Amino acid sequence: MEKHTITDLNQTIFEDTRSFIKDSKLHPYLVVFVGQDSGKRHKLKFGRMTIGRSSQADINVEDDWASRVHCKLYWKDDIFELEDNDSTNGTYVNTHKITRIQVLPGVPIQVGHSLLKIEFKDEAEIQLEQNLHRSAFIDGLTGIFNRQYFMKRSAEELAYARRHQRPLGVIMIDIDHFKLINDTYGHQMGDFVLNRFASIINSSKRPEDVFARYGGEEFILLPRGDISVEGMRVHCERLRQTIETSEFAFGETQVRITISLGFYLGMVPRGEGDASIDEFIGKADEALYRAKDLGRNRTETLL
Repeated sequence: MEKHTITDLNQTIFEDTRSFIKDSKLHPYLVVFVGQDSGKRHKLKFGRMTIGRSSQADINVEDDWASRVHCKLYWKDDIFELEDNDSTNGTYVNTHKITRIQVLPGVPIQVGHSLLKIEFKDEAEIQLEQNLHRSAFIDGLTGIFNRQYFMKRSAEELAYARRHQRPLGVIMIDIDHFKLINDTYGHQMGDFVLNRFASIINSSKRPEDVFARYGGEEFILLPRGDISVEGMRVHCERLRQTIETSEFAFGETQVRITISLGFYLGMVPRGEGDASIDEFIGKADEALYRAKDLGRNRTETLL
């Protein structure tokens, strides 16, 4: 019986893969399957592409444990090669730390705490997956993230804050007297107000912050990066004043709205299970109700 070594088997896999790539009309994508960008796909191009947490990297990975330019991916002919770029925490392929190595589709690549892999997909598959991802995490009416996505991301931010002993903040936002808009002008106008409100806040917030519809006319925002009580108050007031001065015109109907905001900023205890994101949301919600009790169209917090 003919014996095959691991090297022979690896060579056979590489040759089969090269043949598949040559004959296939599919396109390669780098897919994040574990991490903050889970589900995100990056279309690969010939030549060299940089990967890292910097916005200047060709492929941006939202991972604080990744270096700014963590590694480089080379696609030449039918071969993919991955090269570490002297990253702080190293680049791993199939759990092995690498300097430079050929990479097969489907093999796990670790960048920081994120896991990625190369996959071949056609445009129809990509569109289907994007639609499924959108329906799972995007609010159908406003086009922003939904509550499910927010809870997923905020849990990741909570874990990071606990690990690095950094504060975590949550902002709750409620449209004042929204029921009156529905009762006076109808639900079509109400839907328009919700949609336009979400669009204004989404374009006014900082790009790194996570903004989602929490339910009904209530929205939630998770500020990221360096935050402070005073900084969050200033941010909330800027958003409040932006909405207060915005016009909401739908057909012949024009309305103006105001919002109430409540926020909470606190440290996360080190011990596992000592705090949950629900506690932070609950305290921000309590601050929101204080703002409403004190007359609405204002920002309040719990100190």
